[in-house]
Amino acid sequence: MLKIIKLRTLIFLVFIGLSYLLPDIYQDILGFLLILSIGVIHGANDLLIIKKYTRKDSLKSQISYFLYYIGLVFLGFVFFYVYPSIALLSFVLVSIYHFGEQHWEANSLNSNILKERKIFPIILHGLTFFLIIFINNIEVVNEVLASFNTILIDPFVLGTSLTILSSIYMLMLLSFKIFRGYFLSEFLFFLLLYLLTLNSTLIYAFSIYFIFFHSILSIKDQVKYIYEDDKSQNIKKYLINALPYFFLALIFLVGFYSFIDLESINILPIIFTFLAAITFPHVIVIEKMYSSMK
Repeated sequence: MLKIIKLRTLIFLVFIGLSYLLPDIYQDILGFLLILSIGVIHGANDLLIIKKYTRKDSLKSQISYFLYYIGLVFLGFVFFYVYPSIALLSFVLVSIYHFGEQHWEANSLNSNILKERKIFPIILHGLTFFLIIFINNIEVVNEVLASFNTILIDPFVLGTSLTILSSIYMLMLLSFKIFRGYFLSEFLFFLLLYLLTLNSTLIYAFSIYFIFFHSILSIKDQVKYIYEDDKSQNIKKYLINALPYFFLALIFLVGFYSFIDLESINILPIIFTFLAAITFPHVIVIEKMYSSMK
């Protein structure tokens, strides 16, 4: 646990320092690059995971799963187009669970913690993350919400919610012996996250969490699940298999930059729509992966 705390602290300190050196535009560029590279790669091998837990490796089965997967992504885009406010809320709720689940699956040293007991720290971790990310970027968050025709967030309500829910989370960790060993790491984690958000953009702060405390941990778990262990050669196989999706993301980025006038539109709603559309099916796959590992 001490090693994990030291590594997390180092990562946070590096990017907190960078946030004071980089202007907002460069913070966003760095954030976008991280999301469209490692972020995309961490969800690029979902079909391999499906193949593993279904035990069906025929060409027909793989084509069927691919079409279903792409269909869910397409439905995600349609969902945002038809019901933007409901879709955005769904994305946040799904992400709260997904981020919390990954965090506790990757960092739980005690594998005997039952899923029923984990559900509360899973939800509270995800909620605390989003509340911290939102509170120090409230103006930008409300701009995004306005673009989705969603009710704006009152800063006082947001601050009160953060205080109450984070306190409940910390008290819960202290109150139950099975979680008590995680109190210090979680407290320090969110304190450093809060410090990161004080002088960073929404995309920058989100990307640091998303990449270093979600995607990389998820990749490690996926490699272990697909190839039975997470040795370097298997990580290499995983990355090679993900390369086509990475290049597709680059093509998307170049095309987006070429045909969209970035000065005349708010790019954040587009980014979150893209992330949400690919997140919905990914969350289903990862949930089934963890279930099959039990």
